[in-house]
Amino acid sequence: MKSKLIMRIIIVFLVFIFSACGLSNVVNRGEYIDQKAIQPGTPRKECLARFGSPIDAKVDQSGLRTDIFRCPQGEPTSGKAIKGTGILIADVLTLGLTEIIFTPVTDSKQFVTFEIFYDKDERVREVKFIQQ
Repeated sequence: MKSKLIMRIIIVFLVFIFSACGLSNVVNRGEYIDQKAIQPGTPRKECLARFGSPIDAKVDQSGLRTDIFRCPQGEPTSGKAIKGTGILIADVLTLGLTEIIFTPVTDSKQFVTFEIFYDKDERVREVKFIQQ
């Protein structure tokens, strides 16, 4: 009798351990980057802190700076909640077997490329998305 109880506890424990991969891939995705994420007037230093080093940086003849960034595209908060809940329910119902499918699918990254134009004070003047 005790061995059956111990076996059930081990199975439940393993289900929760294995269900962490696909679920954590969705929940821990970074910031969703769109037009609203980069407001005009934001200092260049803040953009560098958020998005890392640009893949290209230029200064035009008038001294205005332009940076091009390529970043992993995050997930909106509502998307994280909906996908995370669905994955958790599927993991519980299938005793973690859905992780075989969910982990590789949720681990893939999509990237967004955008160009930020700055004014003379190195504050965001305009954002242009190149690839979404």
